[in-house]
Amino acid sequence: MLATSDQTVGRGRLGRDWVMPPDTAVAASVLIRNFGRGEMPASWLPLLAGSAVVSALQPLFTEGVRVGVKWPNDVHVRTEDDAEAGRVGKKLCGILCEMLPDGAVVVGMGINLLIPDWELPTDRATSLLAAGANVGEAGFLSDSAGQDLLDRVLRDVCAELLRLVDLASGDPRAVRQRIMRHSLTLGTEVRVHLPGDQIVDGRARKLADDGSLVVDLPTGGELTVSAGDVEHLR
Repeated sequence: MLATSDQTVGRGRLGRDWVMPPDTAVAASVLIRNFGRGEMPASWLPLLAGSAVVSALQPLFTEGVRVGVKWPNDVHVRTEDDAEAGRVGKKLCGILCEMLPDGAVVVGMGINLLIPDWELPTDRATSLLAAGANVGEAGFLSDSAGQDLLDRVLRDVCAELLRLVDLASGDPRAVRQRIMRHSLTLGTEVRVHLPGDQIVDGRARKLADDGSLVVDLPTGGELTVSAGDVEHLR
């Protein structure tokens, strides 16, 4: 794993910028080799990574706050008020996977740890600190408490991601079930923004064999979404 708390140039999904204030967030990359040769293709890796982040961060929150994955590659924090209102919550982590020419995949993650409310890039984003997680006495990642928090998060995320990658080769069904449990998108009404400015509304029902999102359409039939932005509708 390579990680930094001072990334000056970031790239998100669809070529978007990734903003990361120094000393309050972490950008990390993990190289995964030989994935996708079994029943789970490499297109599942963003969802595996999201599930790993959920497992690492959920214990830092009190009961009533849920960390989950918004399809396909964002980790959100959702409060009980969010759930009652049908909101997906606020974005805590973004994930971007990139396949190399030799078939290996770089799993990139940007996790907001200690960014205060006033420094968050949008009102749709949050951090462990802003969302009320237990960050101890950490103020910045460069202080001793911040280093402890950073080490814990990176250790737990990396260990869980590698465990899921290993499990996928032997028990892909268990990994799929785990990913579905962590999904904030399945079972909700969504608006899909497809390439070419096409917009489709429906209900997210399941994940396809390649990890694509299957959406039931109100007029009947279904849409399988492998690329596009998904907006949760209230």
